[in-house]
Amino acid sequence: MKKIMLIIMILFLISPIYAEAKPINPLDENVTYSLRAGGGSSGGGSSGGGGRTSSRNGSASSSQSNPISKLISYFFITITIFGSSIVFYFKVLRSAINSKRYLRILGKKEISWKYKSIEKQAIETYYSVQESWAKMDMTDSKKYMSEDLYDSFIVKLNFMEMNNKRNVLKKIKLRDIKPVSIYDDENDDKDYVWFYIKGSMIDYIINTETNEVLEGKTYPTSFIEFWKFTRKGKDKWVLTKIKQQEDANTIEFQ
Repeated sequence: MKKIMLIIMILFLISPIYAEAKPINPLDENVTYSLRAGGGSSGGGSSGGGGRTSSRNGSASSSQSNPISKLISYFFITITIFGSSIVFYFKVLRSAINSKRYLRILGKKEISWKYKSIEKQAIETYYSVQESWAKMDMTDSKKYMSEDLYDSFIVKLNFMEMNNKRNVLKKIKLRDIKPVSIYDDENDDKDYVWFYIKGSMIDYIINTETNEVLEGKTYPTSFIEFWKFTRKGKDKWVLTKIKQQEDANTIEFQ
């Protein structure tokens, strides 16, 4: 019994790490509306809820007949996820070390590749884009983004406005930023840097007519994304793409 209680305590302590669901890519045309500038919601709440209900109903009999078996299964699933997260983060760290080393080499040849300058632009972009998204006016952030990405954000914001929805973002923080992939091409306009972005914020959607909270969290939550910055001109870098953590395998880590 003591071992079972110990397992329950361990699960209780580490489960908040995975409490946040994976966000949906805001650039996916299937997304109905986005939570924060870089995350999203599929808008399929009813079907998702139905799936969770059937899952609970389906496992009810086994849970009642063998709760210890269910607890052990949950424990090993959690440990597997936790282990995968550690492996993933070490992959990010290794790529960051390699990327910074490569940037130092490039920076000695060309000032446009100076890491501190690129990182500064990335940080400015992060805060500007999130704040503009919250205001539902991307005008101030247009200079930080590619035309295609800017246009896609405008379309989604217009759709939200038509449906009387607004994304409330508060306490916007950038917790960590690391370069993980570098590409230097003979054509400067094809140069790019992928950044690992870890942020946190209060992030929820309201009905603008009733102020009712429709979805999201009214307390700070954290998230991981990958932001791609492409060189534009001599020393300017603009945001061209945002990917979620589950899409990281499509990025060629350094």
